[in-house]
Amino acid sequence: MSDKSAALIAAIADATDDRARAHLLRQAGKSLLFTPAAMAEIAIATLGPENGSSTQAALMLLSAALDEARMAAENDTPEGRALIETVAATLMAQDAARPFASVIRLRLAQAYARAGLPPPSFAMLSPETMASEEPCGEEMPDLGELLDPLLREIGDAPLQVHAALSELLAGIPPKPAAMLVALTLARSGNVEARLGLYWLLHPEAEIRLAAATALLSRAEARTLATETTALLPAIRKWMPDGPARAALDAVIRRRMREGGMKSDAPATTIHRAAASLPDGAGAQSLIAVFQQGNRRGIAMAMLKQGHGVKDAFIIPCASASDQKRMLAKVLGEIETFDVSPVSLAEALARGVGEGLSLDILPAPGLVDWAEFWGADALAPVTGEAEAILAAIGGTVTLAGLSVTERTALVKASADWMDRFAQSDAWFEDTTDLRAAISRARTEKGQEAAVWKHLETRRNWWARLFAVSAATLKSAGEQEDWLSFAAVAKELLAGTPLKRVPIMAGIMEMTLDAFDARDGSVPLMADSGDIGPLLAHAGINETYLPGYLMALAISPREPSPEAWLGALLGGIEFPGNGAINLLLAFVTAEAERANDALGDTKIVAEWIAALDVAGLRDWANGFDNLVAACPRSWPAKSLAADDKRVLREIRDVATGGDSAALRAVLPSWIARRYAMRQ
Repeated sequence: MSDKSAALIAAIADATDDRARAHLLRQAGKSLLFTPAAMAEIAIATLGPENGSSTQAALMLLSAALDEARMAAENDTPEGRALIETVAATLMAQDAARPFASVIRLRLAQAYARAGLPPPSFAMLSPETMASEEPCGEEMPDLGELLDPLLREIGDAPLQVHAALSELLAGIPPKPAAMLVALTLARSGNVEARLGLYWLLHPEAEIRLAAATALLSRAEARTLATETTALLPAIRKWMPDGPARAALDAVIRRRMREGGMKSDAPATTIHRAAASLPDGAGAQSLIAVFQQGNRRGIAMAMLKQGHGVKDAFIIPCASASDQKRMLAKVLGEIETFDVSPVSLAEALARGVGEGLSLDILPAPGLVDWAEFWGADALAPVTGEAEAILAAIGGTVTLAGLSVTERTALVKASADWMDRFAQSDAWFEDTTDLRAAISRARTEKGQEAAVWKHLETRRNWWARLFAVSAATLKSAGEQEDWLSFAAVAKELLAGTPLKRVPIMAGIMEMTLDAFDARDGSVPLMADSGDIGPLLAHAGINETYLPGYLMALAISPREPSPEAWLGALLGGIEFPGNGAINLLLAFVTAEAERANDALGDTKIVAEWIAALDVAGLRDWANGFDNLVAACPRSWPAKSLAADDKRVLREIRDVATGGDSAALRAVLPSWIARRYAMRQ
């Protein structure tokens, strides 16, 4: 296993602070997205002993990376699909050579389920694999042994129980999984019944049918609480036609004959509602601060264009002050606009309608949102741009304006990127578009490639702007919502894209994103929680890039013990796992440097960005790596020019003039990078 993979696994295994582990997993997931070879090593590490800390850490990394890959694949960027395919090919080859035991299959299935991906064949149980296993002396736990500990631990959070059980069921084929769902719902508890409501929204028709049939049996036995059955009419509208919905209709008819469907739960008060504008992937966040009797919480949902209601859940709050603190944290992470509760319900209804048109069921957590509005408020509606504009009065209002007034509204879109934070992500990045831009030989050719691509995305951007218009209108932003509505209308009408200022901005942002992805990014990533550890080690943000750049272009590759030991050896770090956290960060940065140094332009930009003190620190880092690893920089392998540049670097590190060095560094580094052994 490579140093990077081993360091990442060790850092996760040794992390004792949940926040630090979560941060590292997020950073690692994003980094691994661009290093499928390292991801293949981590995938193999998941096959270790069940209770081993390294195995569990590798599983966490696998889920984090697959989750990033899933999101990238949904947005049609090539890294996502490449990573998913690399992991699958690696594990498939392992399974072919020696079929995985059932416990490993279930373990891998859980990792895929946590990432929101369907488990591949090697992560599924089958009669053949189970029959071929030798008896291990342990019996599979019965349903009570499986469910009771979950109910004791998180029984007051049914959606979390559902998520945990869904991970356990992920590797089981649909028929036996449906049987376990039915057995779970046959138990008389209210939590089990609530699980049934979530399973009515499962992607597998067999599991939906098992849940609906089990709920019917409980209705006949009169073991369904009123607050459970009160939600059924709303859920029914989110389901496709089929046997499951027919069984659910039977439950509803029976309960209506017995006295109706009204819930005895206290009325819900929405104290505050907020929504973001959609980002570049079409993802929009919805937030509702609610109180239901003594119960307080923050309901959150995410709509994603092309996917419907992608996520929905509730954050419980112990008190009004706790609710206020949590809301401040949530709102601090994203730009939102205060809107009416009704507009949130309308947005959710559009999301459900869009999902159903694509045969995508809404996230199970939408069941919890349904308690706020009832059966009718969240009934699916058409989510196309034209329908959204009509529903908010945009079509009529724009028709009443003069051509000059409508033109002015469209021109106002030139300021959107300066005024709305979410616009930072308004760009395109797909596999085909990258290829088209790469083929272009001039800047004009690149621009033409983006314009051609955007022409195929008229309706997509029109809907995004229509959703933004609906949000801004509810927020009372009169001129802004009309401007967004006008742009959406022009895109639908076929107006040339170059005449719409915001589309020109999107074109430019797309090319900027292409250039950044192509390597024109700072060597140091956001250090986040690593910052204090770097400072403790005496490493600043310019010293480390110099050190790692020297590592990347060493004529002979130094051993990890040599270069890491010289950088971090002999330093006492506070806290358990701190050294592994820092090791993971440093090795990730080393790989970033290694991937980007072949481009003279990129190196020149990095060097030009350093002031005199910064270049001195950079040179100090570079010179220290050369001094620490002399066998990697043997004099006999260096030309006279190489020795001269190394002397200049050493001179700058000790306070010498840097002008001459700045001029030669970019081309020299690129040349040494190409010559490395």
